[in-house]
Amino acid sequence: MVNIPTSRDVGYAGTRSGRIAPNGPTPMVGAAIANAGQQVVQAAYNINDLRTQEQADVLNDKSNTVSTNLNKFLNEEEQSFLKAREGSSESGIGFTRQFMEGYQQRANDFAKANFEGLNEDAQTGYLNNILARGNSLFEKASAYENTVKGEYYDRSTKQSLDGIRTSIQSNGAPYEDLKKQGLAAIDATNMPEPWKAERRAQWDSDAAESKWKWEFSQNPKAALASISPNGGGSVVDRIIGIESGGNDNAQNPTSSAGGAGQFIDSTWLSMVKKYRPDVAEGKSAQDILAMKSDGSLSRDMTARYAQENSAFLQNQGVATTDGNVYLAHFLGPRGAAQVIKADPNAPIASVVGPDVVGANPFLNGKTAGDVRAWAEKKMGGAGTTPPSDYSKISYERRDQLYKQGEQDYAQEQTRQRTAIKDDFNLQIARNPQPQLESQILRNSTLDNGDKASLINALHTAVKENAGVPELISAIGAGKGSINAFDGEQTKVAEKAYDRMITGASGEDKQAITSGFIAQTGYIPKAVQAELRRGSISTDAAAVAQSMQAADVLQKNAPVSFSAMDGGAAVQKKLDLYRSYTRDMGYSADEAAKRLVDADNPEKAAQREALLKSKTVADAVKLVDSSTIAASFDDSIAGWRTNPSLGPTPAAEAAMVADYRSLYQEAIVDAGGDLTVAKKAADQRFQRTYGVTSFTPMGSNVVVKYPPEKVYPAAPDGTHTYIQTQLNEVMKAEGVSADQFFLQPDDITGQDVRAGKPPRYAVFYKKDGKLERFNLPFYADPEASQKFFQEQKEGRVRASQQRMTDNRDRTIEEGKAVTDAMNSTVGPAWMKARAAQTAQEKLRMQEMMPGPLNPSTAGVGGGGGGF
Repeated sequence: MVNIPTSRDVGYAGTRSGRIAPNGPTPMVGAAIANAGQQVVQAAYNINDLRTQEQADVLNDKSNTVSTNLNKFLNEEEQSFLKAREGSSESGIGFTRQFMEGYQQRANDFAKANFEGLNEDAQTGYLNNILARGNSLFEKASAYENTVKGEYYDRSTKQSLDGIRTSIQSNGAPYEDLKKQGLAAIDATNMPEPWKAERRAQWDSDAAESKWKWEFSQNPKAALASISPNGGGSVVDRIIGIESGGNDNAQNPTSSAGGAGQFIDSTWLSMVKKYRPDVAEGKSAQDILAMKSDGSLSRDMTARYAQENSAFLQNQGVATTDGNVYLAHFLGPRGAAQVIKADPNAPIASVVGPDVVGANPFLNGKTAGDVRAWAEKKMGGAGTTPPSDYSKISYERRDQLYKQGEQDYAQEQTRQRTAIKDDFNLQIARNPQPQLESQILRNSTLDNGDKASLINALHTAVKENAGVPELISAIGAGKGSINAFDGEQTKVAEKAYDRMITGASGEDKQAITSGFIAQTGYIPKAVQAELRRGSISTDAAAVAQSMQAADVLQKNAPVSFSAMDGGAAVQKKLDLYRSYTRDMGYSADEAAKRLVDADNPEKAAQREALLKSKTVADAVKLVDSSTIAASFDDSIAGWRTNPSLGPTPAAEAAMVADYRSLYQEAIVDAGGDLTVAKKAADQRFQRTYGVTSFTPMGSNVVVKYPPEKVYPAAPDGTHTYIQTQLNEVMKAEGVSADQFFLQPDDITGQDVRAGKPPRYAVFYKKDGKLERFNLPFYADPEASQKFFQEQKEGRVRASQQRMTDNRDRTIEEGKAVTDAMNSTVGPAWMKARAAQTAQEKLRMQEMMPGPLNPSTAGVGGGGGGF
């Protein structure tokens, strides 16, 4: 720091000569005055120095203040720029001008407010700072405006071009017209020409791609062929095949070209460093060159080089055919462009130079056209050249489109084939008809494997479906019936039911199910499963619904109900449910709740205690044969004679034991309610025991598995068809007797439990003796159904004939009455009498056909009368 000297540091000479005036004071006085004057001068000089210092300090303070204010101003302008960006328009147009105008005004205002009193040099320095910051802000504002404006025009142009692309992809207007619309949209933007040129080039590619997508949507095969590398494999595959034959260690003896892609050293080093810095890092040039033998890396560099070359050729206005892309790989992109643009008759050496020809002697004597044709042939011929429109699409993008198109086409073919297979499979599952086979064979989308699989499935389904359409038709006509003991028939019934309910709504499904079971007497397995699930539910509402359904089904299909899996458990619940609702007056929900409570594991101990209680024990002991017999009396006042139990005392004892066991179980299920338990025990006992008229012991005997219980009744509500069939069978066996009887035995019980038609021992009386036939008998309910159906149809036909006869008779009588009245002359009563006589004559003729007076009939007869 420079120190400026002051009066304290330097002595100053006075301005006076120091000469004493003649009339001056005495020397002593003069000396005193002189000293005083010296002090005054000295004091005055110090004030001036302070003033100078003060002025310097003021200037320094002013400069410091301006510097501080300037820094604050410049920082605020940076913030103003950021804030201005936030509030700029979507397009950004005019942002630079608007901001810089504001900056200039604010800078002038700052100078006016802060530069007063500063010397010229200081002002110049500060102005330079303001101008420098202004230049910086201008560059930022301009860059921001260009970016925002570019993005805005990109968006607005893209929106317009997207609509045109959509039109091209849907073939909404001629392609060339739509393409021109896109170029016009680009030219309409207020952007620099380089920006427009870049967008025009991109639009050429985009429009061509959109056109290709339209063609692909209409004819995928043709569209793929239009951009397909027909030489087999991708462009990269063929370049490597041409260059090295796929040999990773191939080396050109006349140049540095080596590896699968035959890269010269300089190109290889450049490509690897550019695209695989991770591989090149830390390696010398020789190390990188040694990696030419890495087949995977060489293939990667070949692909990237092809992409670069394709872009270069496109920028040069050269079509990126596969041949041209290969030529760029072979000669370098610039050399390839020169050859392609050259006169086809020009010697190749004059285009690429003698060094290139020297490194590739086979080029000697060839023209530029020869080399182009050679490259095209190497890559598969002229057929690889895409249509001129598609040449605008870069090689890389065309390769992507081709691969994606192949994948999409394959997926679409798979989807179509799958959809067709699914459709055929659905038809096979729902209605397998033999004629489907010809449709499968004629389908051009399915391959032979698909066809074989479908036809095999069809043959199997047709075989398994035998009888299903017929049963469905019979059910539709109200004639459907099956034998619940015939496994093959129940299989047909299951398939028929599945087909009938497929696609039906909940309400329709319920109606179909009810009608199916009512007609066939068979409960489908799906319905059986629903009954089982509902019966064991802990939800009282579900149990009530299940029991209500079981109540109906047990009546409509008793045989199927008894034979179904888990039927005994459902029947057990149903017995209790009926006791609660019919005998005890419970509502359906209340009865269901009691059933749920009875299954509660927490009450198991209570149930066990019930069985051991004296009340239960006494109640069970009171059960005897009379108790059981009385349960079969359904008369109002009990006036009907009770049936006898069993054909023998042993059978009677077995029945009592069975009933007691059922009674105990019912007491547990009813939670100790003896009244309900008695009713339930009666119902369960009568499920397997019943009164029969077929036993040789009489017509009012209780036996186990009586024919009347295990076989369904005929349409007339009786079981007489069993006796009729038994008589016919025995007659066919040559056995004659006054009466035949059926007696259940062990085989009968086995058949019932197995779900087969129960067989019975046959007895008959001959010469007053009861004898047993050596073979068992079982009835055929289906034959009975058929017989009654035929009878019904006969009665219908007879009724229809009677209606026809009556109609004809009425017409004939009316004609006779009319004729009689018209031919009679006389009063009305005579006409009425004649009409009545004519009507009576016709009726007499119907009753006694022939002449009314036989004595006058015949040849030669005469006379007579009434």
